[in-house]
Amino acid sequence: MDTRKNMRTRILAAVLALCMAFALCACGSAANTNSSAPGAEKIVRIGDLFANTYTSLDPAKDSNGWWTACLGISETLFRINDDYSVTPWLAESAEADGSLWTITLKDNVVFSDGTKLTAEKAAESLQHAAEIVDSSPLAGAEIKAVDEKTLTVAAETPIATLPNILTSPAYSMAILDGDSALFTGPFAVTEFDPGVSIKAVKNTNYWDGEVKLDGVEGKYVADADTLSMAFQNGEIDAYIGPTTNDLALFQEAPEKYTVVSTPSSRLYYYYLNMERLPEKNLRAAINMAINSDEICALLSGLVSPTIGAYGPDTVFGNVTKNPYDPEKAKQLIEGLGYTLDADGYYAKDGQEIELDIAYYAARSIDKIVLLMQEQLKKVGIKATLTVSEDPDGTYITTHDFDIGMYCMIANPSADPYYFMDRIVGGGLYTAGGYHNDDASAKLAELSGETDTARRAELAQQIQQDVIDDEAMGFLALLNKTTCMRSGVSHCSETNPVSYYFLNANTDISGG
Repeated sequence: MDTRKNMRTRILAAVLALCMAFALCACGSAANTNSSAPGAEKIVRIGDLFANTYTSLDPAKDSNGWWTACLGISETLFRINDDYSVTPWLAESAEADGSLWTITLKDNVVFSDGTKLTAEKAAESLQHAAEIVDSSPLAGAEIKAVDEKTLTVAAETPIATLPNILTSPAYSMAILDGDSALFTGPFAVTEFDPGVSIKAVKNTNYWDGEVKLDGVEGKYVADADTLSMAFQNGEIDAYIGPTTNDLALFQEAPEKYTVVSTPSSRLYYYYLNMERLPEKNLRAAINMAINSDEICALLSGLVSPTIGAYGPDTVFGNVTKNPYDPEKAKQLIEGLGYTLDADGYYAKDGQEIELDIAYYAARSIDKIVLLMQEQLKKVGIKATLTVSEDPDGTYITTHDFDIGMYCMIANPSADPYYFMDRIVGGGLYTAGGYHNDDASAKLAELSGETDTARRAELAQQIQQDVIDDEAMGFLALLNKTTCMRSGVSHCSETNPVSYYFLNANTDISGG
């Protein structure tokens, strides 16, 4: 009798243990599944490799506006459409009369707390950004409200493309109060852990229709492999910028993932340090040794070829450069008095040419630099690799490199001035120390030029100066590739600009 009782006890215990195991498995599965079953909240989570640099809700500071724009939290007066045209968004219209711009706002825009977007509040946002944004075209301009829905921007030098400029997330409409902020987007911030994560819920006061999600989350992820695994594990629902291997993996599983590639203007390029590499022929040899066609093949499906800073088919992209020519590169090096040593590297007076390639491991740049290292080795140039998590806070600021890698949107406002100013204007991103008086004069003319054809011509000439001076290398244009888990939709995947991501129409279905 006791034996049967003990047996029943053991069976009951086993059944209970099995039930517990199933319950735990179910809970574990739910932790990694963003279910949209009836009654469940619909939350879309995105990962970002650069969220560690987003340390404030002030969109004008550094690149914080990119984060709030990506998450559908902040919005601007004007926006860039899928075809690169610029149209009013929170604004209704803009008109220029010489150096005076008049902007009229939409009537129905409110912040997430219900506060109306008035011309006075819009002027405050723009004035704040003008004071904060590095080299802002609005710096020094008089920005003031005329009435409740009309504001003017007056500058001593005409701002030729103000609507384009105001598409930048740095000029998002915001009410700032210490560490908190209110915006007009479909989602309102509830939690913000600087450099780590941000959470936002549906903005019930959203001015532009129904918001389909209950909320969104953005998370910092340290590297591309971790981001890919988080996506595959269901911890992340969508992100932009898979590696080549991940792209192939996701495309082979359409039942699990949706992948959309759209040509964009995010540019892979590098600076040559003009102080460390003063000999133009050595810089020319380096550029001739780098085969951008091989780089495009390496990143098959992720990039498109380019010659300058813009696509060769765009109005800004009509430039030329020396072709890949390793033999000519060797001749130039030998013409400088270098000879090959026993290790196969060029040296002079016992000193080998050794270049430090500084890079950060995002958007497959780690793969690019390994290929560049091999390409340089083929022409007798030794190259070492130095990785950084934050290029802006390290080698871009200190100029501690021979070759400095970077990847950024070269055409964020559908106009060339932004990037031309960065590479020849003398600020932080003129990182190689490049200066050319003619290029500077053309940049000054570009700043105030209103004729679009002349703007394109000036942009081409500035690029050609940079290329002819062997100051930089333009490698490829990264496609905007959006990866979404099955059931996730409308993540601005057909827009070429990376800071348009989550929005009021973003949705998630299934489990």
